[in-house]
Amino acid sequence: MNNRKILAVSIIALVVVIAASAAVYNVYVNKVDPTTGAMTDASQTMAEASAESFSKQAFAATAAQDFTMQDASGKTVKLSDFKGTPVVLNFWTSWCSYCKAEMPYFESAYKKYGDQVQFIMLNPVKSERSSGGGKTFIKESGYTFPVFYETEGKAITLYGLRGFPATFFIDANGNVVNKNVGAISQTKLNEMIQSLLTKK
Repeated sequence: MNNRKILAVSIIALVVVIAASAAVYNVYVNKVDPTTGAMTDASQTMAEASAESFSKQAFAATAAQDFTMQDASGKTVKLSDFKGTPVVLNFWTSWCSYCKAEMPYFESAYKKYGDQVQFIMLNPVKSERSSGGGKTFIKESGYTFPVFYETEGKAITLYGLRGFPATFFIDANGNVVNKNVGAISQTKLNEMIQSLLTKK
């Protein structure tokens, strides 16, 4: 009798485990790139959750981590080269739907504030899924904001990125004074830029 009870409990436990595994699979099956194994929408969803959590917290200014990148012409520059001018640093990739959705807002903001703020629309090349994916996207999009390419894969680590997009607001003294993890609205972007300009 005891053996039957043990067997019954074991079967029930096995069914529960299988059901839980199936639920997890259904959540993530459409969020993994089948060729690379990389998370797709999941990273974006995580960024949205992080953004909601972050919005409820106070932000402490920290020194912006320096890194090397290339501008559209291939010239190598450093983030620190722009010290003395407020900077809007946006991380994006061509496969990120949220990144592409917010780009018109950055284009609008660039046209409005470009003479007061240095925009750095940064494409981490190693995070792209195809060679030259970022450059191809920009060429076809027609955007006029300044685009830069980071080829060493260090910037996303220095800034603690776990998903795209992410935007950092750096004052003229080289301090990160605000950030937005996940997609940003036009209103919020403009407000953060205006706040950044008051810190000059």
